[in-house]
Amino acid sequence: MPFSRNFLAYSVLAAFGSLAAIPVVFASPVVPVYDNAGGIAAAPVIPARDNRDLLAPVTVNAANRDWVTHVLPTGRIVSPVGTVNGTPNLATNVIPLAKNTLAVLANGATAAQTVTLYNAHSLQPVAQVAAYKKEPEEKGEASVKDSTPIGHQSFYQGITPGPNDTFFTAGGATNDVVQFRYHDGKVEVLRRYPLAWQPFPKDQYPYYYQGEHRANEPRLFYPDAVVLGPQQRHLFVTGMLSNSIARIDLQTGKTEYLNVGPYPFALTLADGGKRLVVSLWGADAVAVLDPESFRLLGTVAVGPQTGPDHYAAGVHPTALVAAPQGPDVYVALANVDQVAEVDSRSLQLKGVLNDSPYPDAPPGSYPNALAIAQGKLFVANAGNNDVAVYDLASGKALGLIPTGWYPTGMTATQDALYVVAAKGLGTGPNVQHQWVGTMMDGLLQKIPLAELDTKLPQWTAAALHNDGFSPQQQAARQAEDAKTTAFLRKHIRYVVFILRENKTFDEDLGDYQPAGVWADPKLDLYGPKELPNLYALASRYSLFVNFMADGEVTAQGHQWTTAASDSDFVQRTWPMYYSGRGLVGNPGWTQPLIPVGEPGKPDFHPSSDDPYAIYKNLLALGKWSNPWISYPQRLFLFNDLLEHHVSFEDFGEFVSRSQAGNISPAMQKHLATDFPGWDRMLLDTQREQLAENWLKAHPGAKFPRFIYIWLPDDHTAGRTPCYYTPDYYVANNDYATAKFIHYLSTTPEWKHMVVFLTEDDAQSGADHINAHRTFALAMGPWVKRGFLETNLYSQVNILKTTEAIFGLPPMSQWDQNASVFSGIWTDHPDFAPTPQPTPIQVPLAFNPGQCTDSKLLRREAGMAGHSLSGAWFRRHQDSLGSQLPPPAKDVSYSPTTLLKVPGPEQMKQEWIASKGEKSYERVMAYLQQMAAAHHAPLAAYQAGEDE
Repeated sequence: MPFSRNFLAYSVLAAFGSLAAIPVVFASPVVPVYDNAGGIAAAPVIPARDNRDLLAPVTVNAANRDWVTHVLPTGRIVSPVGTVNGTPNLATNVIPLAKNTLAVLANGATAAQTVTLYNAHSLQPVAQVAAYKKEPEEKGEASVKDSTPIGHQSFYQGITPGPNDTFFTAGGATNDVVQFRYHDGKVEVLRRYPLAWQPFPKDQYPYYYQGEHRANEPRLFYPDAVVLGPQQRHLFVTGMLSNSIARIDLQTGKTEYLNVGPYPFALTLADGGKRLVVSLWGADAVAVLDPESFRLLGTVAVGPQTGPDHYAAGVHPTALVAAPQGPDVYVALANVDQVAEVDSRSLQLKGVLNDSPYPDAPPGSYPNALAIAQGKLFVANAGNNDVAVYDLASGKALGLIPTGWYPTGMTATQDALYVVAAKGLGTGPNVQHQWVGTMMDGLLQKIPLAELDTKLPQWTAAALHNDGFSPQQQAARQAEDAKTTAFLRKHIRYVVFILRENKTFDEDLGDYQPAGVWADPKLDLYGPKELPNLYALASRYSLFVNFMADGEVTAQGHQWTTAASDSDFVQRTWPMYYSGRGLVGNPGWTQPLIPVGEPGKPDFHPSSDDPYAIYKNLLALGKWSNPWISYPQRLFLFNDLLEHHVSFEDFGEFVSRSQAGNISPAMQKHLATDFPGWDRMLLDTQREQLAENWLKAHPGAKFPRFIYIWLPDDHTAGRTPCYYTPDYYVANNDYATAKFIHYLSTTPEWKHMVVFLTEDDAQSGADHINAHRTFALAMGPWVKRGFLETNLYSQVNILKTTEAIFGLPPMSQWDQNASVFSGIWTDHPDFAPTPQPTPIQVPLAFNPGQCTDSKLLRREAGMAGHSLSGAWFRRHQDSLGSQLPPPAKDVSYSPTTLLKVPGPEQMKQEWIASKGEKSYERVMAYLQQMAAAHHAPLAAYQAGEDE
């Protein structure tokens, strides 16, 4: 029986009803500590550093369940079942091979990307290939005994079995498909098949090529999925940056290409091999081909049809699985928590399954992997850290299986289900100074299918409890939130959200003595000299010392702080551009698709370095990236504010665009279009003055109820020559932040205002509690004075509290199931303004080194509050000579990559620039001592801490 088109009532809770009678079996003391997802009470003692790296297979049972159970930064819990073992960071796919072997592909932002082979019965690793962007390293990336290093190779998502103990992998940035053979206990390269970029119609999203492109370098086809065709004569490969599919003749190597539509993601054969189905990540559709004639038969819509003027987010068709018999194919719609059923023969949508975990849940499950076995459909929910099980014939929800953090790939054999989770068991402290972006080992999990009949009810209850989704948890949270919301609606009318860039708690507040055991002074990089105002505000108001960033890097962080979610597209793509593997960063911002060039040179394009691009339509910008595909389903807080007629002003953050890249006229009215976005030569004191001037010009009824302001200069520019020193950037940012808060405290609106301050992520430093830990401050008359909030909260809780104040609906499952801040408020308000900010204590200084004309001109323009526009350049092109030598390269970030500098490199540059080489050596030695004291390995298992 196909899924009904009206199959929207089935969810796990609907299928089970009340789960009160189903026992949740946890080993003590899990329940008392982990009972309130989204606002977890702090443990009475800060736990010692625990090692989350799985170094050997573990079959989970009552005696060891605590060891594999961990609280995530979001407040949710992971507690996988079955047998588990570690994998390299960001595992995205798993397939069965011959000889009782599994292959796990991992394509993180690490130095090497890997395919690791495991014994399917024991989950012991047996061999590996480690692919390096440049020359291979002899020891490889892992502790697998027989690891084969290869050079000048990348992997991205796609892997499929081949004949005679072989398999094929998609090469992503290396524009190829590689055939490997597992033989005599080792993996060896048999052949590389090169692929070439194909142009696509100008009226087809994304309208412009979206890969990194440099002069004299070919564009990338960017293979991301592979499948072996009928009779094993051809290999079919999707080209993500080419909107195309390639057919490779495996005998001759001859390659044909065919346009199929935007961002092809996955492939599967259906209808006995007569149909080839392609999911289109960048369209709400799948394409169906005849593999024999290599002809496009048509497309099937699986969501609302898109077009240039389409503003809603896409449904994100991702994983595919074909029915065992017949022409039907199931399609995971990651952005809307649905699975579509498509008839590949008739090219019809037969039905849609609702994959929500409870009735009327907002998006957030992120179904992104599928498998079929024993008459059941298995759906991996990356957002909820579980696998949903459905009866294939009826579509009835049968239950949930707990997994590791962010399951991304899945396969089934006759007797077991295998799942890989990209982030494994989460993070602890980064005492080895691992980068949060790569320190999390992935997880391979084996679930015996024979256990489903007896254990699925218990697993279901545990999975719902882990996410805070049980009826009891939701009722208790809603009751507590209702009390706090009533207080907030009575006293708070204005919310200000100040976002800064890339700092851990210890990095900025390690020397803040009132924080006690929550701070580690040896990891403090910037203290009272650089941050006098942060320290003063922390002592005056409420400081969150157990506050987590929900994402790992900036690409995710700005979506979490504006949408209470990101998207599976962002989760899967950011490692590719953070590690320089061919993609243009696309988390919501526009980015230039042509290089800036040098002043006076033919390739100089001042418009390519435009800090005001965040507020311009793409037609005015020209060849810039088109970020529509990255949006989560319910878009951003700004969209909700607009829809519910809450006045707001956005200073510096991106907003949603149409598919063609236009910002709606209604949204434009709420954007401070003269406020610059990302530009290291424009200082935060200039940004603050612009915002302050705007608010002074909009008093009384014109004063917005919600203000969002981005002050990014504490990110710094490392030791890049000609930029300001890190100490000065941080000090300038500190003064600008305090000056803005002081101004707000002098307005009439202050009496009913709360100000939240936090960082977008925690990737640039070490932290002795958790690599995701940053800080947050709540400030205002109704906020407790000198208070340390130790409950576990994250960025989502800021948005949940904002929604409570304005009466806004949730944007995702995360904010719906997060807690409103409850312990920081007072019934005894203090309406006095904050003191005048302490002036900058750090002298104005620039990084030493040789400068290009472009940097000098940008700095000159920036000191006057301007960007390097064409007009500015024409006025100043004769003011400097053109014979300056090039800048030093060994300590540089390039201007266009400053937002995607891996944490270890950023910390190294900032620490050396601020405190010198000797101090950096001392802090690294201290981190190694901490690692040794806690019996932590000096390198994470298989997932390196480097870029």
